[in-house]
Amino acid sequence: MVKVAIAGIGELAQELIKVLLKGGGHEITALSRKDSPRNIPPGLSWSKVDYNDKPQLARTLRGFDAVLSFILVFSDEAYRAQLNLIDAAIEAGVKRFAPSEWSMFVLDHYPMYSYKLQTRQYLEHLNRDGKVLEYSLFTPGIFMDYLGPPEKLNQKNLSYSGLFIDFEKCRAILPEYTGALISFVAVDDLIAVVNEALEFDSDWPVIGGISGSRLTISDLVQLGETIRGEKFTVEVVGRHDLQLGKLGTSWIPGSHHSGTSSQQQLTMEQMTAYTLLAIPDGHWNLSDEWNKLLPAHKFLDIETFLREAWS
Repeated sequence: MVKVAIAGIGELAQELIKVLLKGGGHEITALSRKDSPRNIPPGLSWSKVDYNDKPQLARTLRGFDAVLSFILVFSDEAYRAQLNLIDAAIEAGVKRFAPSEWSMFVLDHYPMYSYKLQTRQYLEHLNRDGKVLEYSLFTPGIFMDYLGPPEKLNQKNLSYSGLFIDFEKCRAILPEYTGALISFVAVDDLIAVVNEALEFDSDWPVIGGISGSRLTISDLVQLGETIRGEKFTVEVVGRHDLQLGKLGTSWIPGSHHSGTSSQQQLTMEQMTAYTLLAIPDGHWNLSDEWNKLLPAHKFLDIETFLREAWS
């Protein structure tokens, strides 16, 4: 049994906790700035922590085998919290650490991921003269679950944020070049990989690519049209506009809620633009280190997922 601390209790972390608890193979503790809620799942421990207090964090982490971070590192405060968590894990003798990644690998050109890049540099610097902390950058690419019906996401504690391809309304926003491969993975497969990684006997790979299915965005649109039985409305955005964080399209992914503010819409537009910008550059074509290390695991392919989701 592995003793695991999970920091940053967002939607993906909650789904991971749910599955790990169901499996019963690990001792799970949630780290949070907040008090323990009344309705925490049976078997889950809860520790209220102050991410600015490294000694307290170190005391909390003593005896743990691994720390998985899901802290949303989009601010100075969150970035500092994750660095303190890393330092505390080392002081406490934690063997393994997974920083908050859970997305793409090439980050250099994307402003919203600057703190993730700095975290990587920090971890690399720590191990420059020898291994101080074993870590892996879990990079699963895009979750295929977001291409399914919104109501099925709700079953996984995941909000429907919307992607550049909307299977529900048969529409898509694409970059000019659509021939580059994109890596998709099911959330269940990511969680299964993390579960197996926690028990993995050998060293974790620093680059922890996970790839469930690879296909081009043009092939994905064609597959969508076949499955949905309807031609998709496609809007194409030029590279210059994407570099400026602008779409100029008739719709913006994730902004379908009536309560969405103008600032939220702007953020969603920028995030979508940077996501699309990464496609022709091949930055969503992830490596498959964990696939190779866990050959017995059979990943769900995207066509099977989509046919079952929209049947």
